[in-house]
Amino acid sequence: MRKLKPKAYLDEVYPDAGICPKTVINWIKKGKIKGEKTPTGRWLVLLEKQSESHVSSLIKMLEAAT
Repeated sequence: MRKLKPKAYLDEVYPDAGICPKTVINWIKKGKIKGEKTPTGRWLVLLEKQSESHVSSLIKMLEAAT
């Protein structure tokens, strides 16, 4: 499991989407994504490790369809 700060999560999963880190914190609080609050009061997004990225898996699916 990987732990990312909200800004790093946005940069990795939603680049150039214009979403602010506070939105990610709200998603964690509402249970839309997994996250935790550290003892110092900071929020972290919990991501399960994936063997490949979403983009590469989509490319493989498209290649298989042709």
